[in-house]
Amino acid sequence: MDTNSKNSFWDSKPNWCQPWSIISFGVLVLIFSWKIINNIIVTSILGFFIFIWWTLFLILAPNSYQVNNEEE
Repeated sequence: MDTNSKNSFWDSKPNWCQPWSIISFGVLVLIFSWKIINNIIVTSILGFFIFIWWTLFLILAPNSYQVNNEEE
């Protein structure tokens, strides 16, 4: 039952909101930031925000969805 609720969360999302696309976009932003700006401070700040973004959308949102489904 645990895997069904996780699958249904990701199945309800479009391709641009899947885990692979979220991770790929974050990694690409960091790579291009380093290649274009070549500044560790800017890349580190972007990395911090990407880490928060990943935490929200890859960990907290699916867990919240699962908890809400278990309550129903």
